Amino acid sequence: MKKGHSSISSKTKPLLDKNENVSEINAPEENILNISTNQSIRNDTIINVFLIICIVGVSLAILLEIINVQNRRGTVSKDNVENRRSYWVYSAYNDVENKNGLLKHVHLVLERLGFEKRTNKTSWTLLWSHDYPFRVLYPNLHRLKTYQKLNHFPGTGFITNKVDLATSDSKFIPRAYKIPKNKKEFLEYAGENRNAVFLEKHNQHRGVYLKNVTAIDLSSGESFVQEYVQKPFLVDGHKFDIGVYVALTSVNPLRVYWYKGDVLFRYCPAKYYPFDPKNLDKYVVGDDYLPTWEVPSLAHPYTSLGFSMKEAFDHYARSKGKNSTRMWDDVQEAITEVFVKKEHHIISALKNYPSQDNFFELMRFDLVVDEDFKVYLLEANMSPNLSSAHYPPNQLLYEQVLFNLFSLVGLATYMNDSNEDQGTRNMLSSQKNIAVYSEECSSICKDSCEVSDKCSLCRHCISIRLRNSLLVAYRENLGKGDYRRLFPPAMKPNQNTDKKIKNMTQINGLQYLWYQGKCNTDVTWCV
Repeated sequence: MKKGHSSISSKTKPLLDKNENVSEINAPEENILNISTNQSIRNDTIINVFLIICIVGVSLAILLEIINVQNRRGTVSKDNVENRRSYWVYSAYNDVENKNGLLKHVHLVLERLGFEKRTNKTSWTLLWSHDYPFRVLYPNLHRLKTYQKLNHFPGTGFITNKVDLATSDSKFIPRAYKIPKNKKEFLEYAGENRNAVFLEKHNQHRGVYLKNVTAIDLSSGESFVQEYVQKPFLVDGHKFDIGVYVALTSVNPLRVYWYKGDVLFRYCPAKYYPFDPKNLDKYVVGDDYLPTWEVPSLAHPYTSLGFSMKEAFDHYARSKGKNSTRMWDDVQEAITEVFVKKEHHIISALKNYPSQDNFFELMRFDLVVDEDFKVYLLEANMSPNLSSAHYPPNQLLYEQVLFNLFSLVGLATYMNDSNEDQGTRNMLSSQKNIAVYSEECSSICKDSCEVSDKCSLCRHCISIRLRNSLLVAYRENLGKGDYRRLFPPAMKPNQNTDKKIKNMTQINGLQYLWYQGKCNTDVTWCV
């Protein structure tokens, strides 16, 4: 047994030794495996950590982007609020804040155009002032931004002041005298014109009284006297006046427009004859005037046929053998003359302001015609009535006058905001839109800007000031709607301009030449 055991042991030993050797050989492999496994675990851990970091990073990036988007939206929203077209209204004496009051249609039209009503404590695009604003609001108006607009020009009081206008030298304005300053001249004229009758008017209010010369207070400093048009043209026996809406958009150079879409006809409530100077309703148009739709001969064309007040009147005038076309030509001439003569006052007043581009003005000129259809200009209203509370049918007239006005001066376009850039301005009007007289600019004006007045309109010769004004004039022509030019006056293609510009200021003459150049290639620019 021992021997056998010894034999087995001797045989087994090499195997054991071999196994030991195998174990010794496998041990490093196991260590390598363990090391590899541990390394793999560590690599997996690193990868997992990296993935977690990536996930966290991406999540944070997404979160930050969400926050940024919200912030940007908030900023855009804030900018939109700041840049949104807005307006405020002003009057020291009237309740203009009431959207159903005096300026009801101003509020309505502006809100329809996307304007928001604010105060002068915030940013704004338009100030609509019912009063003359340049005394009380001067500090605010002296620092206007380029995109801000105001519905008055400084200096237009020389037009809208009753006595200043009435005493202007014009064939269209009845003779008038300041009292007592021109007392001597008045008495001389009255003595030479025994059949003349005079109205005594007050400078600051609407009082009008027809008096004999002996009954007029010649010592008063608050009134003036004006010759009365004794034989007015009548419609169904009623005297009337004609209210023409006029927009002033620029001076130096001068640009004036009249609203041709319709005019305001107001008829005296009492028939003119038999005449009685004590009955003001026969010859003075008051607040309770007779409207067009209540005048028998005008009611049908106005109400049933849907014509304007102007067209209804023209129809009646033609039926009486009158030339209404000539009458309207005289109306335009009468109003234009006032602006040409008074422009220098406005230019002088504008010297106190950094820019004249912030202003525009809507006025209403009141005129009458006599039985021979001669036109007489009586007054200009600085802030014409735009309330239809007394006569609701006038709503359409007022709102169309306002809408076309805002279109004319660029307030009806959504691209006239404070953030308007040069690209937007070029899109509306650029050099190619104001280029005229190609033959002259490419030949005689090529080497000298002094050869002809037309050279001053060539790109290499035109002044920056005139160029900028013509760019605005081009925009006005695009947006004028039912407004038509009073000045520069209407013209014909390729007409001689020498006589037309002879008595104009230099810049007004150059502007006239520019319109003539546009008219020569496009007849729609002629009027």
